Amino acid sequence: MANKELKIYESDFLRINFEKEKDCFVQYWKKSPETYSTLLKEFEEYTSYFMDHTPSKTLWLQENFQLPINEEIHEWIEENVNKPCVEYGCEKVAFVVGKDVLVHLSVMSYFQESNSVIRPVHFATENEARQWLHQGKTFPKPHAEIKILFEGVDSQGNSIIKIKRSSSDITNTLMSFGHLLEENNFIKTNVSNYTKLTKREKELMLLFAQGMRQQEAADKLFISVQTVRTHWKNIKKKLNIKSLADVIKYVNAFDMK
Repeated sequence: MANKELKIYESDFLRINFEKEKDCFVQYWKKSPETYSTLLKEFEEYTSYFMDHTPSKTLWLQENFQLPINEEIHEWIEENVNKPCVEYGCEKVAFVVGKDVLVHLSVMSYFQESNSVIRPVHFATENEARQWLHQGKTFPKPHAEIKILFEGVDSQGNSIIKIKRSSSDITNTLMSFGHLLEENNFIKTNVSNYTKLTKREKELMLLFAQGMRQQEAADKLFISVQTVRTHWKNIKKKLNIKSLADVIKYVNAFDMK
């Protein structure tokens, strides 16, 4: 028997269908909200209808969504959408990645880094998302091969770069892309500080990042512990860092070997 869809809400931005036989809400963004106030209003509508129908599954089709989600909005969504929906029976949430990769990364990053009450799974296609939601199907771990293709220049003079990788690995692909952008931004912001380091200071940072203590680093470089401490003091001042985690970030970003 064909699955019946009941349209229960539609605005200029969002349409919500209830697939009763599948016990699933399906949300499709007709066009992206341009302001956070509009977005929150749509989420309030969604939550209200969710609490009325109490589906166990929900599918977000993000193709047209283009509004970056900041921490404040994420926190509002957690309190006013995620928690109420879980209380009313939400068990599985799937997202289909939108065209704007950076915006979708802003959605993904919250769930990766927070203690949200939901753990959505992200998919490249609606078909894959539905198989996971309704059949519990998991997809085989794909080959890690990735291809990056240059496809020319558009009419505005922008280079067109295409990344090809298995669709079933979309989460890792996007997160890797996000880490690359974050690292690139870190390099651009901190390169002037990095260039102030001496060769010896860079050597010490690498040893610290490898887990060596000050005495071990001193023995390795044939210098005194006091000299190491002086270098460390200078490193902290030049880079404005306070911890080993900061050292590791610099070592990885600037490929210090």
